[in-house]
Amino acid sequence: MRLGRIQILSRTMMPLLIVQFLLGMFANLFVTFSTSIDPNPLAVVFTGGSPALMLHVVVAVVLFILALLVLIAAVFIHRRSLIIIASAGFASMAIAFFSGIAFVYSGYASNSLSYLMAAGFLVALIIYGNFAGRGERTSLAEISKITETEPPKTGRSRPLGLTLLQLIAGGIVIFGGFALIGFNPGIVNAVLGAITLVLGLLAFLSAYAIWKNKKWSLTIARLANIGIVLFGSGQESYTIATATTANTVIGSLGGTVIALGLCIGVVLSLPGGSKAVSS
Repeated sequence: MRLGRIQILSRTMMPLLIVQFLLGMFANLFVTFSTSIDPNPLAVVFTGGSPALMLHVVVAVVLFILALLVLIAAVFIHRRSLIIIASAGFASMAIAFFSGIAFVYSGYASNSLSYLMAAGFLVALIIYGNFAGRGERTSLAEISKITETEPPKTGRSRPLGLTLLQLIAGGIVIFGGFALIGFNPGIVNAVLGAITLVLGLLAFLSAYAIWKNKKWSLTIARLANIGIVLFGSGQESYTIATATTANTVIGSLGGTVIALGLCIGVVLSLPGGSKAVSS
């Protein structure tokens, strides 16, 4: 049941949100922010920043992906109220995430961005705290209703939701591959871009297999998405470390994190066993 998945994801987010708050307060009170004029201050965070600040950034990425997974799970339940709340949670997390990145690139000097980051965090804490305890407040009748509205796990219906998720993820990955080759010239970026393009095409092939209920759809979906997650994480780390402009890092990081979240969402939404996808 995907309501249970939302609850598990939200319960995972709650301690991370608390840790994120404590890390942020520690950074504000005890960390001396870098005054480097390096055009890529986010890389400076990892090369010469405080361990607390580095962990703060990493936890932010994890929370953003988890928020996206909650939204994906809510969409598959087909209940408007859950989708609205999950969308609000994801929006608040996105505001906090991108405000935090922009705050770093402002030289840690923008009070408005710092305020937006805190406000987004507070709204997210409320929403995911509500989701985390939702299971205890859900009646048996409501659970039955939710179960009945979930897509059937057997049959030959077209899995439109999973197909769209895979197509969007593949599209982002392919765009990222072209961006690496076109906007960041060099042999290394050309190789990384070529591999990224191949993974994006595999995601498109996976979307086709899922839509057509092919017997090998589960295998190709898991291989493509796990490959994107593993390779994308390493490729993005390299991009952040070597980028020379803020726009390159912000655009690349944002796209990669969304693509990783979508890919993980597809893998988690796949049915078990070796049967063709039919949800």
